[in-house]
Amino acid sequence: MKRYRMSVCKGSSCREGGSDAVHVAAREALAEKGLQSRCELYRGGCYGFCHMGPNVVVREDTGRKRDPLSPEDYQLMGWPGEVYYSGMTAEKMRRVVAEHIQDDAPVRELFGQPDSGDDG
Repeated sequence: MKRYRMSVCKGSSCREGGSDAVHVAAREALAEKGLQSRCELYRGGCYGFCHMGPNVVVREDTGRKRDPLSPEDYQLMGWPGEVYYSGMTAEKMRRVVAEHIQDDAPVRELFGQPDSGDDG
């Protein structure tokens, strides 16, 4: 059974766009489905894709020791099992929890495209 680490951006643009509600929806959905032991939820820093927010990054927890000074809290690392979601809402977040976290099936239609060249 896979385990995950989910980060909801807490940058000012994402917060203005509703990331607090996205974080609450994630916490509630994980609790409702009994998935807290499978997914560590936290607030990450700004990923630099403010115009695409609210942003959420889900990484498969492979047992790698978490380095408190690692840039993983504010940048995409390109690690296997890393998924970046953009334009998140509470409704989309509940879907990510149900499909990606519960069923191990990332929601491809919600993936962000950070290399699109769109700078807002």
